[in-house]
Amino acid sequence: MANDENLPASDAPARVIIIEDDERLRAYAMGALGAAQDIAVVGDAGSLAEGLPLVDLMPDLALLDLGLPDGSGISVIEAIRAKVPGCKVLVFTVFEDRASVLGTLKAGADGYILKDTVADMVLAHVRATLAGETPISARAAGHLLSLVRDEPVAEAAGPDAPHLSPRERELLEYLARGLSRKEAARIMNLSPYTVAEYVQGIYRKLHVKSRGEAVFEAIQAKLIRIDRE
Repeated sequence: MANDENLPASDAPARVIIIEDDERLRAYAMGALGAAQDIAVVGDAGSLAEGLPLVDLMPDLALLDLGLPDGSGISVIEAIRAKVPGCKVLVFTVFEDRASVLGTLKAGADGYILKDTVADMVLAHVRATLAGETPISARAAGHLLSLVRDEPVAEAAGPDAPHLSPRERELLEYLARGLSRKEAARIMNLSPYTVAEYVQGIYRKLHVKSRGEAVFEAIQAKLIRIDRE
């Protein structure tokens, strides 16, 4: 059964593009991924102008810097969401301020890690993102929590907020904390197919195309909270 994860076939390496303006860091990322048999780096770029055409390569994942010399990496995320909606986006950045974290999630990023991440963990985070998980640095996660704590009551959703069922809210809270669909299915005692149907319903109701967008919109609308124990 097809689903919105749009993962690459198991017998084909995942197609990855890397957009990073620092040549040393770009080489570092390429080295971290290059030896993996399940990953194929199909393009790399050091600027927004060079990176946008890489979207036409139909990648499975983009490892993306935000602070490009000729514009914001958010423009790449928007291009990916328009042209290759199944492509995952893992932000690889030095920015850890609240505005950057929330802005990239709103644009549709699937994960957010910092550039001091060691090479083997970069590879692990790429694989996790391809598998439908949401890697996010501890400092970036803190900004999400601070947003929730500013207005912590999910039940205070406004009258115009989209209606999510209790199970949809529960699932989205688990996904917002970084759990994979498989892990959420196990905790909720649901089949993976039922979870996939819930996710499609959540995306449809929130008018989004990615987990990051769904989490951002649900928090903004006070539909979920992620600071529960």
